[in-house]
Amino acid sequence: MTDSSKVSTAPDTAGESALCGLSAEIVEVGDEGATRSSSRLLAWLQLMRLPTVFTALSNILCGYLITHSLPVADLPGQWNLWLLLCSTFGLYMGGMVLNDVFDASLDAIERPERPIPSGRISRTAAAGFGGLLTVIGVSAAAFVGLPSLLVAIAIVPAVVLYNAVLKNTLAAPLGMGTCRFLNLMLGASAVGSFAELFQTTSVTAAAGLGLYVVGVTIFAMNEAGTSTSRGLLAGLALMAAGMLLDGWLISNHSATPGSADGARMALLLLGLNLGMRGARAVSSPQPRLIQKTVGLMLLCIIFLDAIVVFGLTADAKRAALVIMLVAPAMLLRRVIPMS
Repeated sequence: MTDSSKVSTAPDTAGESALCGLSAEIVEVGDEGATRSSSRLLAWLQLMRLPTVFTALSNILCGYLITHSLPVADLPGQWNLWLLLCSTFGLYMGGMVLNDVFDASLDAIERPERPIPSGRISRTAAAGFGGLLTVIGVSAAAFVGLPSLLVAIAIVPAVVLYNAVLKNTLAAPLGMGTCRFLNLMLGASAVGSFAELFQTTSVTAAAGLGLYVVGVTIFAMNEAGTSTSRGLLAGLALMAAGMLLDGWLISNHSATPGSADGARMALLLLGLNLGMRGARAVSSPQPRLIQKTVGLMLLCIIFLDAIVVFGLTADAKRAALVIMLVAPAMLLRRVIPMS
């Protein structure tokens, strides 16, 4: 009979050491896998330039809010608005991805840290993802109605033409401005007919936005290389022209005299701010400063849309709804560049 009092109760130190080592290895492998996953996700978000999508969403809100007289409280139940937001997300993000697909060779020289030239995402995978996003964008618009579907379809060749052909030509700014013009028109497209879509307010607001973006695009040309003062000044002038067109629209089609005064004052302050930032970049045209200024100019599209909404509707809640998009854009901009 075994005397249980004599059975050793000392721990198996060799076994514990092996177990601890195995546990540490599992934790290390797990951490490495999580790090790789988060790094890959960040690469996809950088590829899409995610913060910029909020400027596209603001275009949709602007177009929708200036053509639909609905209380803000009723907007969450408007399925056509949600479909249009989904549509622009797909179309805009698809365009951003395809932009890098077509620019892969140039980025390998000028921006080797971008997701495709750095090897974090393959060019083939990016092309497939960009195409999928584009299909989603067009499909979402189709559920809204024929005007929305046709505007979304028009956006697709405009985006592809810009990315594949126009980008490195003198027509590039016009191509980019056309894409933004159509995007705001997409927001206004939840109507019964084309006659309702092509009203003075929606077309002029879209034209003002398009002209502003033409200016930003000219200002951003060669942002990764050497920018000329003449090009930068031309970009600033066209941005100002777009804002002046918005001012004309607000002055002639405002909901109330008070909303017109407030919107014009907001436009003036925004223009002065952008002008000072732009002048600083003109005096010191360094790539990093140019890129930072371009990011701010893109972000200000949200403010422009909000000003137009307030001027034409005299509804501060509607304008605030648009401005709210600035918060996520600015937060994401800290880790994901907008240009």
